Amino acid sequence: MTVESHYDGSAASYHQQYDPELLWELDEYPANLFRLQLVQRLLAASGATSVYELGVGDASPLATIGRSGLTVAGNDVSAQMVKHAQANMAAAGLSPQSITHLDVQDPLALSREQKLRGTFDAVMALGVIPHVADDDAFVAGMDGFLRPGGQLILQFRNSMFSMFTFNRLTKEFVLDDLLADVPDHIKDVVAADLDQRLAVDKPPVRTRPTGDGYDQILSRFHNPFELADVVRGHGYSDIRFHWYNYHPAYPMLADRFEKQEFRKAQVALEGDTSWRGMFMCSAGIIEATKAGS
Repeated sequence: MTVESHYDGSAASYHQQYDPELLWELDEYPANLFRLQLVQRLLAASGATSVYELGVGDASPLATIGRSGLTVAGNDVSAQMVKHAQANMAAAGLSPQSITHLDVQDPLALSREQKLRGTFDAVMALGVIPHVADDDAFVAGMDGFLRPGGQLILQFRNSMFSMFTFNRLTKEFVLDDLLADVPDHIKDVVAADLDQRLAVDKPPVRTRPTGDGYDQILSRFHNPFELADVVRGHGYSDIRFHWYNYHPAYPMLADRFEKQEFRKAQVALEGDTSWRGMFMCSAGIIEATKAGS
């Protein structure tokens, strides 16, 4: 099971997640659409004129950003995604050669890319860090594309959301994170109790016929505070959290509502900037400023 296989299998239909006309039609909630809108707001507020993206996917976000006048470039690990990304860039009147096929976990390939592209006002990675093994090395790789004083935008799967899911993810978070240093005989009692209180058979593992399913590849959750410490360790300051992919009820209850009703409730919550997002959102973004000017 590989990250490349998963995204090769997604490439042909990936653009649908960013199409506002499909907001009410897609079976799966198009969280990436709201992620893109959030990123656009953050870039506009920072005044960035150039952006490099690690893991462009089919470049739907990067092409959208590039059409607004920013200089853009990026890379992806999936050959099929790169093929679609280059076509999408060309369709947007942007250079297909600005997209490189490489693995962000290959330091030599990333170093060559940094020398080729130079530095940018902003660097972003959306949906990538769940798939890498070394967070520190990944943030260091992002940093190489960013000028001093520039803006880092790093998306992550939010482990704190598990406190609102009441399923096996909650159990894993309690045992592996909250009770990490508790003696095993106490954790065993807690585990048995949680088995009675939680829907530990949910959520089901996501599989699919085209490529490996998302839960069949490395797809980690991150604690926002721990990830912020990694970013801070590379000399970044003014660290802010932004939340998206809201859930108006814990996911296992979604099928008790009419689909459009539940989706309208989700959409209505997008843009909420309060602390609630840390628990009600399955994903977030860390925004930070690189040292220097």
